[in-house]
Amino acid sequence: MQPLVCRTCDARVSVAKYSPAHTSIQWTTEAKQSCHEMASASAVGNGNCGYVLRCAALDRSIDAAVRRGDIPMSTAGCPAGRSDDDRTI
Repeated sequence: MQPLVCRTCDARVSVAKYSPAHTSIQWTTEAKQSCHEMASASAVGNGNCGYVLRCAALDRSIDAAVRRGDIPMSTAGCPAGRSDDDRTI
């Protein structure tokens, strides 16, 4: 996992890239509070954010980091039980 800061909200997450279509993201409590999309989901869910499918702003930050070479493709392969088409947030 590589550290990454979202260019939109400054949320600090850890990211692993397993294939062009598969990205794993580890969120901290602070990152969830910083992310506008997580905060919106939390407000709708009465404070319980639960599972948000994706954050478009973070996706753009990850894509830019991959293009720059800041987030390399992991040599570890996909986590068990995941396909290359999955995206975990």
